[in-house]
Amino acid sequence: MKISVYEAKSKLSQMINKALEGEEVIITRNGTETVRLVPVPKKKNWVGMYKGQVKIHDSFFEPLDDETLALFYGEEKK
Repeated sequence: MKISVYEAKSKLSQMINKALEGEEVIITRNGTETVRLVPVPKKKNWVGMYKGQVKIHDSFFEPLDDETLALFYGEEKK
């Protein structure tokens, strides 16, 4: 679908629906293709986004040593 800027001003809702349906919508100015109207890609669901891509080493679940633990609490090394 090609439409002039002048005509696009009154048919924006129709143009959005066409773009969402997958139709290419081009807005022209003085007969020259100027802008393409496309839908915004859907965002991926954040939860589980990296499932199967990240591996946590077993040592991650081991208790921290006293020195490292003290650093988390702002205590100086004794």
